[in-house]
Amino acid sequence: MSDLEAVKAEETAQEEAVSSPAVSPAEPPVDTEATEVPVETTEPVVAATETGQEVTIDNLKIGQHLHGKVKNITEFGAFVDVGIPQDGLVHISKLAKWKVEKVEDVVSIGQEVDVWVKKVDKKRGRLSLTMIKPISLRLRDIEEGAELDGMVTRLEPYGAFIDIGSEREGLVHISQVSHDYIKHPEEALAVDDKVKVQVLKVDRKKRQVDLSIKALLPPPEPEVVEKVEVKEVVQAPEEEFVDDEPRLTAMAVAYTALQDKQEETGDDKKTAKKKARSNEMDDIISRTLATRQ
Repeated sequence: MSDLEAVKAEETAQEEAVSSPAVSPAEPPVDTEATEVPVETTEPVVAATETGQEVTIDNLKIGQHLHGKVKNITEFGAFVDVGIPQDGLVHISKLAKWKVEKVEDVVSIGQEVDVWVKKVDKKRGRLSLTMIKPISLRLRDIEEGAELDGMVTRLEPYGAFIDIGSEREGLVHISQVSHDYIKHPEEALAVDDKVKVQVLKVDRKKRQVDLSIKALLPPPEPEVVEKVEVKEVVQAPEEEFVDDEPRLTAMAVAYTALQDKQEETGDDKKTAKKKARSNEMDDIISRTLATRQ
């Protein structure tokens, strides 16, 4: 027997052992076919079909969405009042998409829940419910870039799981939650939050869908950088070279040149005189020496 068949067999046996939450598991079984199920004295949850007609076990349809309240909890599931005399049973395997160890980990008495009709036994007056939302979007129909509505189901250190109505939940990696840096998805999200996501990648072989919340959020405004006023540096004018010496006029220049020329001429004459005297002296010395001989 496969695991699925074992679960179904266990569910059937447990449903047959408990006909309604009004009967305690400790009490002996009651023949439900011969005994009418008593109506709860407490005010039931009001339920209606899409047309506004009051819901009864005779007009329930498979997959129909109902809103109810948890009335009783057992080891194998939870009984939910959906506004009709017969409370519906949500088996422990139908409380969530993941494996549930204890019913109390998911629901508590008095909690309001959304359920869907899984099976209706009108002859026995039994109603099987599920808290797992029926598939509204097939994995093969999901396209990259599509924008979807979803609900946060789990938060993990590495990201958030989102129910998008498909066979498997999609994952929003922590880096795709927000434009801001966060250490844990719980800093930006909470379980049961309704979010809009964009499909980044679909791996149909691994049955994985990567989603992004950040992609649909407006980008952060750029930081305004304060402009630093740059003061213009005015350089001091370069000091001009001032010639303190008096400038000569054209006449003074001509006079100076004339004096220089005359001095040069006088020098030449003096030199010629010195040379003549020297020659003359040489002649006298030569004659004197010749006479002595």
